Amino acid sequence: MPERLRIFLDTSAIIAGLNSPNGAAGKILAACFSHRIIPIISPQIIEEAERNISSKFPQLAAAWTLFMIIPPEIASTPSRREIWNAYKILPTDDAPILASAILAKPKALITWNTRDFLRESVQSAVAFPILVPGEFIAQFRKYL
Repeated sequence: MPERLRIFLDTSAIIAGLNSPNGAAGKILAACFSHRIIPIISPQIIEEAERNISSKFPQLAAAWTLFMIIPPEIASTPSRREIWNAYKILPTDDAPILASAILAKPKALITWNTRDFLRESVQSAVAFPILVPGEFIAQFRKYL
């Protein structure tokens, strides 16, 4: 079996995967559930996911609980300085998430937030690819 990949999952990818198990994000989550991929999330991702699931996607509460039982690796909470450095790269409220991903040193960051994370300036500033789920599947198919 190939080495298990550590991938950082953004809230948008998790919710997409929970909501659509047959889609690309769902296939990535299936690989997490079967322990072929190690999912990494941050405390900010947990907070954001729980807030969005309770307010917008209550039907996903049980699936979210199952995801947390995997369990995902929880990235360290970044320091203020690390968040500030990430904010210089990504000047949005997603800077703490980017800072956590940088600390975690994943093989890739998976997101559907194309407006913020897929900016060229962000992609060129980190040591890992930032991909939408379909791109991840295309590049890392052997891990699924």
